[in-house]
Amino acid sequence: MASKEWDSIDKVQYGFEDYYCAFLDILGYKEKMNLFFQNKFNLYGRVQRAMHGAGVEPTPQDTPDGIISRIFSDSIILTAKKTDVHIGIVLNYIGQLVFWFGLEGLFLRGGLSYGKLLEDFGDKEGFSFLASEGLAKAYQMENQAIFPMIVLDENILHDIQDKKYIVKNGNKYMFNYVRYVISDHATNEDMVIKELQEIIEKKNHLADIHIREKYEWIINYYLWFIYDSHKKYGNFDLLKFKTFNNEINEKYVFAEYNN
Repeated sequence: MASKEWDSIDKVQYGFEDYYCAFLDILGYKEKMNLFFQNKFNLYGRVQRAMHGAGVEPTPQDTPDGIISRIFSDSIILTAKKTDVHIGIVLNYIGQLVFWFGLEGLFLRGGLSYGKLLEDFGDKEGFSFLASEGLAKAYQMENQAIFPMIVLDENILHDIQDKKYIVKNGNKYMFNYVRYVISDHATNEDMVIKELQEIIEKKNHLADIHIREKYEWIINYYLWFIYDSHKKYGNFDLLKFKTFNNEINEKYVFAEYNN
């Protein structure tokens, strides 16, 4: 309605603040959902168990660390006020989610960025509302990820003090979340071998080449981290991993962030 009185609502001013925002996606969700409705894969129970394992608060407003989580369909959204929550806490939170979802056979990919945000949880007088620059960026980054990686906005790299949590893959910078799965000192070596065997077995039973590539990528990511960690600390028994060498594909290149 074109009238001065109607349009006066646009004169309302808000105090926007910067928030870290992550948009995470559950890979292979459609397949898992189909199995769920056939009562062959408890998607609901596994998601609930993963969220509890990662320490996510069921009620967003009650979160003690300032990170608010929401999950709907195949998407997980995280927001945290930049002035209140250190980036390291946000990364640890994401790392825990990746680890616990991975235990359920659910791999995550996504993006982490920041930008202005306004959120209203709603009440009896108004509806819930969320608008976020950072979330829009993170969503775009997730769409471009293809493989199960958490892409980092280059504008937040300087916020991350411990650079061992940054890895470059192709032209993308990603969160080095494998540190939450594999100990760089090989303290969980037997578990890692079992995990690799399970991922390879799943990959070998897949007919869809695009889905197979996602499994190939994560196998190569894990193996890169194992061999890179062994160069530094020498704790892995590489003879145990020799059987996996035929899985290495030179098109998947990973490198530590050295800026």
